[in-house]
Amino acid sequence: MLTGSNIPARSSRVEPLSVVCFGASAGGLDAYRTILSILPPDTGLAFIIVHHQPAEGKSLLTEILPYVTKMPVVLIADGEIVKANHVYIVPAGQQVTMDGDLFHIEPIAKVHGWPKNISVFLQTLADDRKKRAIAVILSGFDSDGAAALKSIKDEGGIVIAQAFQTAKQPDMPKSAVRTGSVDYLLTPPEIAGELVRIAAERRRSPIGKLAAPGDPVVAS
Repeated sequence: MLTGSNIPARSSRVEPLSVVCFGASAGGLDAYRTILSILPPDTGLAFIIVHHQPAEGKSLLTEILPYVTKMPVVLIADGEIVKANHVYIVPAGQQVTMDGDLFHIEPIAKVHGWPKNISVFLQTLADDRKKRAIAVILSGFDSDGAAALKSIKDEGGIVIAQAFQTAKQPDMPKSAVRTGSVDYLLTPPEIAGELVRIAAERRRSPIGKLAAPGDPVVAS
């Protein structure tokens, strides 16, 4: 019989937060709106949107997205602490990195040609979150994000790309698939459903016992 002196103590260890990065450029807004409108506000995940936008412009995502989600939508400040059930937006002209539970921002290093701020963040996400890193590559030009997907996979994270036929500009999802690191090729509603499933499974099971994704998606 268990008594007060020999009842095993509950572990007070807090599991690291799973972080989802949505990376996109042209056509990404429609995907963001669809996914966030479906996601419940209490998945326990944190969401970061890294979107290509002019350095001299102002991100309107913090004004648009609160209409489709009950989660707080926050423009990232340097040193900001990442929290579950929040949507974070990278300021225009800035790139973000992650160190522990802190965001750091600085001006985008590449000022000419296509930016690589999605790849920059995903690399630090892989290094920091390991198995709890989730990369979602959505509609956009060029190949930003693709360079870091192998790192996400090598650390045990999950990679999702938007189904080509639903992307206004399929370059970024196609480039992601060509890396051989994409686990799921899904429509925006399906992406929301998969994130809900992942969140529910992670609440039930230790991270090391999660079912592994299927075979990588192959480019056609």
